[in-house]
Order: sequence, then C-alpha cells, then structure tokens
Amino acid sequence: MPGALEGIRVLDLCIILAGPTCGRTLSEYGAEVIKVDPEHRVPGLTPWLDVGRGKRSICLNITRDAGLEAFYRLADTSDVLLQGFRKGVAERLGIGYEQLSERNPGIVYASINAFGQEGDWAMRPGFDQNAQAATGMQLRNGGDGQPGPPPYTFNDYGTGIMAAYGVMLALLEREHTGRGQKIDTSLAYTASTFSSAYMVDYEGYEPDEVSGPEAKGFDTLNRLYRTADGWLALSVNNDGEREKFNSLGPFTKLSDRSTLEPIFASRSTDDWVKSLSEAGIAATASRTLADVRNEARDGERDLIVAEHHPFFGSVEHGTAAPQMDATPVRTGTSPVFGGDTVEVLTELGHSDDEIEAMRADGVIPQTDGLPLR
Repeated sequence: MPGALEGIRVLDLCIILAGPTCGRTLSEYGAEVIKVDPEHRVPGLTPWLDVGRGKRSICLNITRDAGLEAFYRLADTSDVLLQGFRKGVAERLGIGYEQLSERNPGIVYASINAFGQEGDWAMRPGFDQNAQAATGMQLRNGGDGQPGPPPYTFNDYGTGIMAAYGVMLALLEREHTGRGQKIDTSLAYTASTFSSAYMVDYEGYEPDEVSGPEAKGFDTLNRLYRTADGWLALSVNNDGEREKFNSLGPFTKLSDRSTLEPIFASRSTDDWVKSLSEAGIAATASRTLADVRNEARDGERDLIVAEHHPFFGSVEHGTAAPQMDATPVRTGTSPVFGGDTVEVLTELGHSDDEIEAMRADGVIPQTDGLPLR
C-alpha cells in the first residue's frame, strides 16, 4: 500500500543519529529517501542498520565539479533536503538553502545539528551528551554531586522525529503557497522541549526537581518499588485512585506511607501488577530489554519488528510510531553503503561513459557498495 508521503523525494546528507532518524522516519511513512555520503565517511554497522533502513544509498564527492553537478540534478528533482552541518559549511560547499532554493523554489531544507544555526553557540560542534549538559539534563539525571547522561540518546532520536514533524508541516504549507522553506532544529531545542516542565518559571514559584541516581520517583505513590523478584512502577495520581489504593488489604491500616517498601518487597512483580490493575491502579513491571524482545517474539507486544537483510538475515528494530490504518508504516531494509550509486545516477540521465569518468576522477567509489565498519 502507498505511504502517506508517497511521491516525496528526500536527500539525507546527515550523519550519526538525529538527521538520519529524520530520514528514516520520512521513509517509514512512504517517502523515497536517498542517503548521500562521501566515500570516506563509512558509518558503523549498528547505527546504519538502525537509522539507515528504508533508504537508498549513494556515495558522491560533491567537492568535485562532476559530483556537485550530479548533486544539483538530484536536488532539482527532490522535495526535501536534510543536512547536519555547522553554520556556513553547506554554503561553502555550494548546497546552502539560498543556493538550492534558487534552483528549486519548492525545496524544504532542514538543518539539524547540536545547537542550531543562530546565536553564540551556532558554531560549536556537539553531540547528544553536549546538548544534555547544556540544558540541565545531566544534572537532573545524576544530581549535583555526580552529573551524568541518561543511558540513551533520546535527544538524537527526538530531534530526528521533531525534524520530520517540521518537514511534514513545511510540505503541507507548500501545498498552499507552492514554495518550500528552511527549517532549523537542533539537539538543544529538543532537549528544551523534553524539559518543558522544568522550564516553567514565574514569581513565587519554587521548583521541586527530582534528580540523582537514587531518585525513584516524585512521591511515595508515584515511584519505582523493588519487589520480591524485580521492580514495579506505581502511579497513583488523584483522590479516587488514592482511595482505591488505601482500600487494598496490605495498605488499609497504614498510617505512614514510608513503610511501603517492605510491603512491595514481600510479593512478586506479577502479583502486584495483577492486584493493583484489577483495582484500577496503574502499575507496570519495569522490564529489561530482553523481556521486551521475548514478549514481542511471543506476540504479546508490538514494540519490535524484524526485517530480512540480505547480508545479516533477520534484524530486529523498534516499532515506528504512530501506527496508521490506511497508510501503514513500512520498516524497510538497510541498504548496502553506496550500493545504489550507479542506479541513481543512471536515473538522473548520466550515461555509462559519464559514470566511468566519475569513477576515474574520484567522484564515486571504484566499487558498487562499500563494507561497513
């Protein structure tokens, strides 16, 4: 079935995770995404399998005249360009927004980097951990005494999804105006969005932030508890739920909620989930990734999907969100790095002789497809 973005062509020039996540997301919903990389920038295998899937891959040296001309042909026939350079780099390469929009007024041009294109930090390099440090996340995670990053790069993935959201809004606007536009997003912007609750401030407000590695939650009824065999996430959020909680046998005679820990430690996680859920109280086992994978394989959850890769066999991935009924998500397969170069150039009208001249001049690799690290 066609995807919601069927007919949209995207050029993805990004590296690491954030920008490629944007390209992958657009691909999942039907866009044709062409990943454009120089020959020397071979990615790692695991991130390529993760955020490379669903794309075509070409290697093109745009610092050579023939390479830049081939890129212009691609940009002239594309709807979206994704790039992750620091401020000014794209312009020096001849592929800045003004340069490309003059040729293709309808192009949607998304810049995705660590700290954005404006302000004092625009020229700073950075990765997810730098954005977390700059926006207070590491202190909230580790506490004042020992700041530390959360063990996942949610700003990377979040920024990719937010960039895809911006691209789709710009494509919708183009339906009304016929013109594309420039989008500026960054890891720091996403970190600020994820920290919205902590950004609120007004006169007389005293924030009460939960932080540090020992923090288990916001209060005694909204936190993690160790059980006899694992961990339980308890969430009691209003008077009605508190009444239900207090009416349950183990808690009816409690005068001090600080004594909850030994009660939860006396029974298994599954026992607690069953009894609390039956009472209408949100309680969930804190699972390991191995648990999640096993439940997905058993058909109990739809959090993981599998693709068949020509080199690696079955490769598992996290499920895309949202799930759509009429235009379903398509997971796609990770391409061979640079493996679509000749095919794409041929589609653009390059002859066999021109392609061989590009090989000889170092515009494209000598071989079709390069091994990953």
